[in-house]
Amino acid sequence: MNRSILYCSGIFLLAVASGCSSNVAPINSPHVNYVAGATYVYYSQNLDANTGNPIAGSGDTITSKVLTTGISYQGMSNVTEIQNAHSNPGNGVAAMDTTYIAQSNGDYWHYNYGLESLNTNQLVLNYNGGKKLIAGWVLQAKLSATEGTSWIAADTQIAIGSASAKLLDTAKEASDSTLVVASAQITAKHAVHDLNLNAGLVTGSGFVDTYVSTDDGPVLNIVHPAVVATSRTPGQITILLKKE
Repeated sequence: MNRSILYCSGIFLLAVASGCSSNVAPINSPHVNYVAGATYVYYSQNLDANTGNPIAGSGDTITSKVLTTGISYQGMSNVTEIQNAHSNPGNGVAAMDTTYIAQSNGDYWHYNYGLESLNTNQLVLNYNGGKKLIAGWVLQAKLSATEGTSWIAADTQIAIGSASAKLLDTAKEASDSTLVVASAQITAKHAVHDLNLNAGLVTGSGFVDTYVSTDDGPVLNIVHPAVVATSRTPGQITILLKKE
């Protein structure tokens, strides 16, 4: 099944075309070709914990600039360093932060990926002394994966307070999607992540939809509202507006 996703005037629209075949050309390269100095502009909104709809006033334009490629970071080589400038960072988000991406054999690793919803939950923050959880490297996408392929994106013990918690992220490849951004059609690999955090007294779970294109990198990322204990936590949606 092929999906078309459109962004228009601050509203995200998802159109799903029926049928199992697709006339979208396959992705030819298993890597995102980052170039130092390239700039990507994204738009992000928080999602209501209960409805999953964008929260008015939470819009954040993110200007991401590739600083360098081919470096080593936290045990990974061939790492790309990207600096992000936020127009409306919101609570707990710095005006400037950094993204690290590592790539090898079609695997697209993202440092500390997918925890945005869990890391805004007050119970998690209180349990962790006000600090955000750090998961390390997470296998965000497999750029040569076929539909139905599953993989363990992260299976690690992470520090939370004076104890440790188990984070298990299981990902599964969905069908490739066509995203319409600024009148241009972009073909992206679509994977769904199922995150589960078990810290004994604190447990959390959530889903993330990620869409990564070899031409443009991450094009759409949907961190669905997570559930921590018995409460729901706001999510986040981020879409690429343009590449400069």
